Parts: sequence; structure tokens; C-alpha cells
Amino acid sequence: MKNFITLLLLFLLNLNFSFAQEDEPNFIFYDSSEEIIPLKKSSQTIGKCCQLGKAMSKLSGGMSDVYLVQSELNKDGTYTVFFVSMFSIGFDTELTQFGVENPTAKISSFHLASEDKFNLLRNLMIKGYKEFKAHPIIKKIKYADISQVLEGGQNEGDKLLLRFHNKKIVKYVSFQLFDKDTGNKTSGRPIFSKFIGQLFGSDEIIDTN
Repeated sequence: MKNFITLLLLFLLNLNFSFAQEDEPNFIFYDSSEEIIPLKKSSQTIGKCCQLGKAMSKLSGGMSDVYLVQSELNKDGTYTVFFVSMFSIGFDTELTQFGVENPTAKISSFHLASEDKFNLLRNLMIKGYKEFKAHPIIKKIKYADISQVLEGGQNEGDKLLLRFHNKKIVKYVSFQLFDKDTGNKTSGRPIFSKFIGQLFGSDEIIDTN
């Protein structure tokens, strides 16, 4: 009798397992999300700038790179600059896929009307980097209003600031964007200033003079 009950239980368990297998769909793994849903991106990436740059990346085997700013050339000749509070390698491949409507979101952006405004932004960042004086002991913080780069673009009327600070003699810069209607602020983590050129598609290392 015990043997019969044991066999009956095994048969029922096996039957349930067979039905469960039939109900489960075939599971397919993909190497990237783009194989399932194409990226909305229609722009060309001009450059990316990260906090620690390539030197630290070599020491850590690439694990330390945190991309913080990405410049995009749009099809209509305008530019969009994305900046983030944290973005690790492998999280996704393009900042352009993420929504930027929420002012407290990790990813934000501002729009530039033309190549002239894009180049003006670069020149102002480099000029500010060179003129901001780091202190070997005291941490200094300075701000510069560069809202003029937004004229003619979709963010015209917003306030765009550069925030400079130093840790000993190492200098950093970050964006702060203030919405003209709400006053909400978005800001990215600091860029290691010597690598500003990477944001504009250049391998140039800015000197510290």
C-alpha cells in the first residue's frame, strides 16, 4: 500500500511539472536592449567627459570610469549636452535614451542653438578652469554665469552656471542649470577639469597654467 501511495505521489508530481513546463514560454536572452527596442538616438556623439579620466581608468582596468557629460550633435545642426550625477559603464550605452523632464532626475541636459554656442561653451569652460586658482590646503568654490551659451536654443531664459572647486591642487568643474519658470536646479558631479576637451571630441589635455 505504501509503495502504491509513493508511486501515485511521484506520478502526480511529474504530471504537475509537465504542465508547468508547457505553460512557460521560451526565454530568449539578448546581448543588448537595442536588439529588442532600437535607441531613439538620432544624433552623433561628439565627446564624453568623465570625472577621473583615462589615467585612473588604466590603473583600475576600466572599472572606475564614470561618464558624467556627453555632447550630441543633432541632425538640425544644434547641440545637446547631457550631464548626470552618476553613470557607470554597462548601465546603458547612450544618455540620449533617458528622460530628462524631472528636475531631480539623475540625468539632465541643455540645448545649444549652433556650433558657435558649442564652441563658446568650450572656450568659457577652459578660460574659467585656467583662471580659477586652486589652493593647496583650503577648498575654494566659485561660480560663473555662462547663460549666454543658451541664447537661441530651447533652454533660452534658463540660467546655466559653472561651479568650480578644488581638492588641494586638483581642480573640478560642474554644470548647474536653473529652470526659468520653476527655479529648479539640476547639476552633475564634477568633471576632472584637465579632461574638459574630451567633452568636445578632443584628446587635448588642458594645461594647468
